[in-house]
Amino acid sequence: MNELTKYFLMLHTVLTIIIGLSMWLVLKIFIPEMLVKGYVAIPSFFYLFGLIFIFCFKHFSNNNSSYLVNLYLFMKISKMFTFSVVIFIYWIIHSQGLRNFIIIFIIFYLTSMIWETHFYLRMEKHIKLRKIA
Repeated sequence: MNELTKYFLMLHTVLTIIIGLSMWLVLKIFIPEMLVKGYVAIPSFFYLFGLIFIFCFKHFSNNNSSYLVNLYLFMKISKMFTFSVVIFIYWIIHSQGLRNFIIIFIIFYLTSMIWETHFYLRMEKHIKLRKIA
């Protein structure tokens, strides 16, 4: 499990840096009017949530598949609630750039959903192999 966790941590860090920098460059070069204040907070926020996701599955995973599904759904619901709060706070602070912020946020959210689905599938495969052995 430690080897799998190291793999996920490395992959998550590299993906966050690559996606964050490439999106920032695209916005800076091609669509500068869409670049929002506090852009760095968006990739940082998703990185932090990814770390929480990885460590929750590392510390709370067991052989019960229904427990893992419930944990996964709980993480998704808490993530959606937290994202709503962040967007609401941004709306209060910077109401002018809200549309751009939400678009960038949704792009990061979709990429994180793809990554988390990959993570969850690999975790399930790891648990099944551990049961067989």
